[in-house]
Amino acid sequence: MKTRLLTSLLLSASTAASALTLAPPDRPGDSLIGNPPHEVKYVAAKEEDTLIDIAVNFRLGQDEIVLANPYVDRWLPRAGTQVRIPSSFLLPNAPREGIVVNLPEMRIYYYADSRRIETYAIGIGREDNWKTPLGKTRITGKTENPSWTPPPSIIAEHLADGDVLDPYYPPGPNNPLGLFAFRLGIPGYLIHSTNVVNGVGMRVSHGCMRMYPADIEQFFPMVKVGTTVNIVNQPIKVGWYHDTLYMEVYPEMEETPATYEQRLHSALNLIEQANGGQMPVIKGSVLKNAVEKATGIPVAIYERPTQTPPVVQSQAAPNKN
Repeated sequence: MKTRLLTSLLLSASTAASALTLAPPDRPGDSLIGNPPHEVKYVAAKEEDTLIDIAVNFRLGQDEIVLANPYVDRWLPRAGTQVRIPSSFLLPNAPREGIVVNLPEMRIYYYADSRRIETYAIGIGREDNWKTPLGKTRITGKTENPSWTPPPSIIAEHLADGDVLDPYYPPGPNNPLGLFAFRLGIPGYLIHSTNVVNGVGMRVSHGCMRMYPADIEQFFPMVKVGTTVNIVNQPIKVGWYHDTLYMEVYPEMEETPATYEQRLHSALNLIEQANGGQMPVIKGSVLKNAVEKATGIPVAIYERPTQTPPVVQSQAAPNKN
C-alpha cells in the first residue's frame, strides 16, 4: 500500500499525468491500476485550449480525451470548463508480461517488473488497408536516430494526394519516425516516435504504433530486444478493484463492428469470467448504461455483498447448586 500511495503522490505532482509509471494491483485478482476510481482528476480549460491541446499536454490520446468528456466541445471548450483526465485503467485480459497493446483503447501496457507497469497512449493504423495487425510477436530490434526510406506503396499513396515524399529521410527531428524506433517481428511494423503529436490517440498511421516523443524517450531504454508484444482487440474490459467490479468500454474497431446485443453478450461473458464463472446479480439499467456509453472510464457495475459474521448467542453457565 505504501508503494502504491507513493506512486500516486508522485504522479499527481507530474504534468504528464497519463504517461504513467504505476504500481500493479494491490490485491490478488484485481485489475485496476492508477488512481482509485473515486479519485477523479480534472483540469480547467484555458481560453486558448482545445481538448487536443489538453490531451497533448497530459500525453493522452486524442480519442481518449474526447470519449472521457462527451459533453465538452473538442475545439472550443469554454474557459474554465472542467476537463476530465483519465487516470484509472483496467488491465487488458491478457498475460501480464512484456508489452500488451489494446487497439480499441489505443494504449500500451508494459509490465516492466513485479513492482511497476508503464502505460502510454499511442496512435495506430487506419481502418483501410493499413490496419495495425493483431497477434503475438516480439521486439526484434531497437534503433536510436533511425532513418526512413518510404516504401513504394506509401510513396504512391502520397502521390495520389498530390504530396511528394522524399525517397530518403535521414536521422533527425524531421524524420517521421522520430528519434527512437522498435522493430517488431511482424515485417514492416514498428513502434516509433512521431513528429506529428496530434496523431497520437487516433487511427492515422500506415500500421505502425506512434508514441509521444517524451514517452518513447522514457520507454526506449527500458525495453529489451526479445520482449514479447501481444496486440489485442478488447473494446470491453472488466475487472475488480477491491470488492467492486468495473467495466471500461471503448468504441468497436471499424473493421470489427458489433451490435448492442453482441456487445452485451461479450460483456456478460467477461463479467462471468471475472466472477469465477458465476453471474452476479447486476441491475439491468447499470449494465445497459455501461455497455452503451463508450467513455473509456471504468464504471462500477457490481459490488460484492458484505459478509456479516454470524451472531453467537452467549449461554448462561449451568447452575451447579
